[in-house]
Amino acid sequence: MNKSNVDVVQLDPKTEYIKIHGLQRTGTNWLTHLMNENFHNTKALVNLGGWKHGAYAAPWMIGKEVHILGLVKNPYSWLVSVYDYWGPNKKLNIGPDLSGVTFDQFVRNRIIAEAQRDVPFLFRAANPVQLWNNWNFHWSSIRLNTKKLHFVTYESLLKNTNEVVNQIGQVFDIKRKTNEIVGSETTFTPSGETVKPSDVKFGKLDYYRNMDYMNHYTPDLLEFINNELDMDLMVNFGYNLVMSKEMAEKLQAKEG
Repeated sequence: MNKSNVDVVQLDPKTEYIKIHGLQRTGTNWLTHLMNENFHNTKALVNLGGWKHGAYAAPWMIGKEVHILGLVKNPYSWLVSVYDYWGPNKKLNIGPDLSGVTFDQFVRNRIIAEAQRDVPFLFRAANPVQLWNNWNFHWSSIRLNTKKLHFVTYESLLKNTNEVVNQIGQVFDIKRKTNEIVGSETTFTPSGETVKPSDVKFGKLDYYRNMDYMNHYTPDLLEFINNELDMDLMVNFGYNLVMSKEMAEKLQAKEG
């Protein structure tokens, strides 16, 4: 390995390093916080060893193989989350310029964006659904020699935080500091995204359990998304396609 291409970092041999990977708005900051605060001698790598939203590059960037922890969000909720994050009403100057772009247009059209915070590359896809497909396929296809790859879903982490954290500890053979979770989603706010008193607050668990994000979809848009989704990934992550009939019944029940 050419050492000139390796980050100048001193890695503690007594620390278990775990590289975090996942798309924007999947909870990677929260997962990083959970890993750093709830395990002994463990350090989650965010952008050290490669951008957390980008290509797997840890061995080339830090000179060694480390465990990989991937985080994925249901594609239907993720599309809404990332549109709100990048969309016309975004709070931070991050992501593509979507001024005047509706949610429907965002989902159906090509996406090209510069990686944030001085990461020197662009990312692009035929549409955001393919962006979800491409990156999750990339990370889930990583092959390691001496370390392990493990994926968790945002929904399971939100619903059963302690159980999922325990599972992560078992997979990577790392020990919990305490049986009590440090840093729940209800109290954690990512750096640079401080919640203001004027911000609308909602119960995240109910939002995802009740699939409230589906209010953004029309039957026609759902059909487009379902035709684009990689079904192998959906099955591997335990997600189901949401059909137009199901959406209509849900909306009808809610209105009733």
